[in-house]
Amino acid sequence: MFEVQGKRVWIRRDGTADDGFEGVVERVSGKWIYVRVDDPTGQTLGIWVNTDLQREIAILAD
Repeated sequence: MFEVQGKRVWIRRDGTADDGFEGVVERVSGKWIYVRVDDPTGQTLGIWVNTDLQREIAILAD
């Protein structure tokens, strides 16, 4: 797997190409990555993503 630690990424959910979320990868643990996501309400949330589920992960330009 390519290096994603500390990168801003877009993770696509099942569905259309614009169905997903943007965040920063804070931790990588085996097949799991932890993405910090800024919520529109101003709260910071975190989401664990299992790469075995074959989600599309794109590294965004800074």
